[in-house]
Amino acid sequence: MSTKDGFRLRALATCALALAVVALCAGCSERVDSLVRYVESQVTGEEYVSPRGQACLDAAEGLLDALETGDRDAIVGLFSPEVRAGSDDLEAQADKLVESCSGHVDYLDTHSVTQPQESERIDHGKRRVELSTDFSFALDGENYWCFMTLVKENDFDEAEVGVSTVIVWSEDAYSAMLYDARETDWPEGTGLHLRLSYPLQWETRLVNDDPLRYEAGDAISDVDDATAFLDEGEKTAADFEGRFGRPCCVSWTGDGRIYYELTDDGEGPRYLEVNATAPDEPVYSAYVVDERGVVEKVWDEDGDA
Repeated sequence: MSTKDGFRLRALATCALALAVVALCAGCSERVDSLVRYVESQVTGEEYVSPRGQACLDAAEGLLDALETGDRDAIVGLFSPEVRAGSDDLEAQADKLVESCSGHVDYLDTHSVTQPQESERIDHGKRRVELSTDFSFALDGENYWCFMTLVKENDFDEAEVGVSTVIVWSEDAYSAMLYDARETDWPEGTGLHLRLSYPLQWETRLVNDDPLRYEAGDAISDVDDATAFLDEGEKTAADFEGRFGRPCCVSWTGDGRIYYELTDDGEGPRYLEVNATAPDEPVYSAYVVDERGVVEKVWDEDGDA
């Protein structure tokens, strides 16, 4: 028997044990579901998604399916009975979202959406689980960002179960919020909130899934030159700029993270992300990134790249 076959048999045995446990412990169903999903991910090689992560993914895919088909009622139907009953403008906002954002789904950040923040309350055997997640998506070549909260279960009030809040930003509006531009406050309350336009005063570039403020800078043609410079030791972000010139983007986080365009290699836009806690602090890591994520880690202070 091959090692691979042996692992699959052990995985199946674990699933069988999990099913036996769930038959004996009705209150353990979510934990058992998590175990079964984990074992399946080990067998298939696919990314593990928890039951709570799956709930967020289902809601996000429901939203995008509705936008792809232009179905306003499907968007409204994602929200909990409590939100639908208490909102004065949910249907109007759903109409506006469909009119502004309908189109073919080009992209959904399935990794981020399945990593929610969790809030759980348990009292006298009753449970309430609220999840919040943020993710990006693209429709017909236009980029959007979304924040969503949903109540997965609530033994105290079933009318709360479902999506409670959705905020959707266009690329310009999201970039403005990241850089704390005027009139970009976080929307308050439940329901559907739209931020689909903003008079942005700068050009953006999609870098590592963020719409960063872009200014033409000095490109780097050879990543090895950059890593060799960092290997000299104790180089700050300011030192890096002194050696390689002006970066094209500066992070919205306010630390020493800077980005340089890399010479086009035929694989689409790529950038060198150089990380420091402040401009005058030593660089601690560097990555090659593309529009949506990390391509590879090319340097870190511990020599682990």
